[in-house]
Amino acid sequence: MRTFSFAFLLAISTVVGASACTNHATYVAADQAALGKVVVYRNGVAYYERKATVDGDKLSIEVPQDKIDDFLKSLTVTDAKTGLALPISFPSPGQAKNGKVEMTIQLPDKAHRDIVLSYVTESPAWKPTYRVVVNDAGKVDLQGWAIVDNTSGEDWKSVQVGVGSSSALSFRYDLHSIRLVHRETLHSQDNFAKAPPMGGTVHRDGRTEEMVLAAMEDTDIARPAGHPDVAGDVVAKAYAESSSPAKSGSGLGAARAAPSTAMNKYRVAKAPPPPGVQAKDEAAEDQKLGRLADQLKKAKHDVVIEGYAQAGESEAGDKALDRANMLRNQLIERGVAPAQVKAVARGVVAGQKAGVRVVSAPTKGLEDGKKASINPDAPPVGESHFDSKTPMNVNKGTSAMVAIVHGQAQGEVVYLYDAESTNGDSRFAFKSVRFKNPTGSTLESGPITVYGNGRFIGEGMADPIPPGATAVVPFALDRQVVVDREGSTGDRMSQLIKLTRGVLTAEVQHVRTTKLKISNRSHKATTVLVRHNTPKGWAISKGPKALEQYAESRLYAAEVPAGESRVLEIEESTPLVRTVDLRTPVGVDLVRVYLKNAKEDPKVDAAMQRLLGLFDDMAKAESQIAHLRERGDEYRVRMDELHNQIFSLKAVKTGGTLMAHLQTKFKEMSERVQQTTIDVVGAQEKLMLARVKFQDELAELSLDNRDSKPAMAAMAK
Repeated sequence: MRTFSFAFLLAISTVVGASACTNHATYVAADQAALGKVVVYRNGVAYYERKATVDGDKLSIEVPQDKIDDFLKSLTVTDAKTGLALPISFPSPGQAKNGKVEMTIQLPDKAHRDIVLSYVTESPAWKPTYRVVVNDAGKVDLQGWAIVDNTSGEDWKSVQVGVGSSSALSFRYDLHSIRLVHRETLHSQDNFAKAPPMGGTVHRDGRTEEMVLAAMEDTDIARPAGHPDVAGDVVAKAYAESSSPAKSGSGLGAARAAPSTAMNKYRVAKAPPPPGVQAKDEAAEDQKLGRLADQLKKAKHDVVIEGYAQAGESEAGDKALDRANMLRNQLIERGVAPAQVKAVARGVVAGQKAGVRVVSAPTKGLEDGKKASINPDAPPVGESHFDSKTPMNVNKGTSAMVAIVHGQAQGEVVYLYDAESTNGDSRFAFKSVRFKNPTGSTLESGPITVYGNGRFIGEGMADPIPPGATAVVPFALDRQVVVDREGSTGDRMSQLIKLTRGVLTAEVQHVRTTKLKISNRSHKATTVLVRHNTPKGWAISKGPKALEQYAESRLYAAEVPAGESRVLEIEESTPLVRTVDLRTPVGVDLVRVYLKNAKEDPKVDAAMQRLLGLFDDMAKAESQIAHLRERGDEYRVRMDELHNQIFSLKAVKTGGTLMAHLQTKFKEMSERVQQTTIDVVGAQEKLMLARVKFQDELAELSLDNRDSKPAMAAMAK
């Protein structure tokens, strides 16, 4: 059956079918010059080559007036034997007859000559289409066709037809019109009065106008857990709970014992609004931030987040930068590429409130009237050239299919999991064909029809495939391979930047982990390819080796036996700058993990270790207080029970022995309650001492402002 499919497909290359295209142009006509070759390109032009045998001293050509500029721009006329160029004459504009311009090629004499003419004119672009026949031998049969439309108005008889594609530029240019040059009229220099020069600027500063995409006041910016602006309330509440007869599970100790909140989880709490100002709708502000993130992800242009401080605010520069970094971090956590967003501090600016502005990043090196350069991340433009092996007949107003590829290629059927592309699927992997381009030319983007086992099994679209490159083309979704996807995020401190009175500014590695459980429900083992995009600014910190990588996209492979599952885990990280309060469990936990993996100055390390020890002492004291209070509550409940039992026995005359026992128990419980209360007071005194020591150590510990630019620069790359 596969042999039959080949014969059928090859037969198509000789068929010329009627096209829906109409004759929208005429052609270059020369009675003595026969058309021998046509090469159609993808950029809207075609190359024509004609050969003529001339026995006289001239050759006449008729060129449509609408093609004269392209014709003059590209025409070459040479003597086939000597290779010398021959002169041409043609009438001036306005002398065309019936929409055609007659051109004459002048020959030196009337000797017998063979002449070659070549030129480029407008033409419809050719369209590629492919067929892939899969088998079980690790090979695929690849066939490619180019659909060429003859709209020239001329029959192509015994013409060698070719197609090509390249990065060549194509444009129109007026060469037929007469162009006069204006010349200034000069006079003698005998004038006594001179006109003043025109006023205007003496120079340009080269700056481009900035575009403000968003603006947020300080009260609009959500603070993460552990941030100094919200940490004060958390610490005060914990202190109050540990000093009052509250239920167990409160205070810093409970917070320390429980898993700490990840820094990237932004709390609802925001900076308190000024007195008399109503708090803003938090849900609306969060939606606004989400819309901004979506806008940046779609636009993909760089932006700058400018942080501002209020006049009279202490450490205005640091607080302005902190505001900018907080918004940057939130945008990154919503999917914006880290390299796309830069945070800067503007400090105190007249007329600007404390907050942030998001502005488009300035484009360097652009002058008025000039366009921005092509996207540096755009894929390279490949080149291709294919010729028909035998001359073809293509009548005017019809189309032809020209064979461009026919042969075997390395390939196989695989599954592709792609949850990130526009038409991807987050649950199932696509059945796909993976093959290598066996030609020396780029295979242009076009539809691919896939055959297998003598039948049609699907179709898909391919991006341009460079020579020797491998393509993966999804063609069916049979739901045989199921993928369960889980994601998580976290933070690891990587560098200390500044520490002042318990407020720590640090560079943290924001980590996101993608875990994929791939289950094969088919009856045979299969290869599953996973496409994973890593935007600029993120780096793969843990995961399997990528099978292929291009720009931001990586391809990972997993061999999954029939009826079994495999787990694929990918960890990515990007550096962020954050500010935390070391009095909070979040801040302490980050420092604790940091000291296990990195070493600062020995004095700083020792001081931080003492802080961690004091914090642990406070946590132990709080835990002890909570335990004592819980025990005291149990004793009081038992005392109430004994009191009720004693009251009930007073009415029973024979309960003397039991009454004495219960009264002894009641007295014992009362003594235990008193002792527990004394123990709670003692534990609270220890807690207070530990707090004072902690605050003292915290006030004495400081770290000079350090630069985090090296890591951030590496992130940008």
